[in-house]
Amino acid sequence: MPRVRIGHAPLDLGRLDEVLRAVEGLVTGGQGGRILLPDVEQVVRAERDEVLRSALATAELSLAGGPEMIRAAGRLGVPALALEPRTGAQWLPPLAALARERAWRVVVVAERPKLSEWAAGALRDRYGLLAVGVAAPDVPADGRGPWVDTLIDRIELTRPDLVWVSMDTPKQELFCQHAASRLHGAVLLGVGSAMESLLDGRGGARARGALRSPWRWLLQRLAFQRVLAHARAT
Repeated sequence: MPRVRIGHAPLDLGRLDEVLRAVEGLVTGGQGGRILLPDVEQVVRAERDEVLRSALATAELSLAGGPEMIRAAGRLGVPALALEPRTGAQWLPPLAALARERAWRVVVVAERPKLSEWAAGALRDRYGLLAVGVAAPDVPADGRGPWVDTLIDRIELTRPDLVWVSMDTPKQELFCQHAASRLHGAVLLGVGSAMESLLDGRGGARARGALRSPWRWLLQRLAFQRVLAHARAT
């Protein structure tokens, strides 16, 4: 699949069937890996955060986390026909359906209280997945540490094929990077607040931007436009 960069964040541009084949290849190949969904926040943060930049750059698959990423790719000259319109939470149903068809074991890891249990229950009820939830309320900001290693050891006991992770950025990306080096063959999917789309009204599926002040949201979008302008000029 072709890959472009929006600032320091890569974006893979395959259509849905290509993306699902790539995911299946990661799982069945046994090498594991990371799938990230970068959006405006990651692009802006990566400009000043070298550790996040590295985590984004080394992911095996990087899918659009929001519609702004698709529009940005178009402004960088990517043909419209090459752009898969799915973003963020819209990736989750086809990925869940693929996991069901292949009978993959899924672990849901979330820092928000009860989200992992709720989301795992939704995956079992709605998609018939072999899914369990693991709460991760105390992961440090760098995604590492003795407690994190114990958490990863617990996850590995379930022998997961896919690990869906919902944390704030950059903690989520750094946790996925660290966990991928310790889990044998599992593919980690950093979904962020998109996980809440599974909740059926039990807490609401609110985007990250809805949790911020309008002023902060505007500043972030302006910073994103500066990154995009620089990318177009180089």
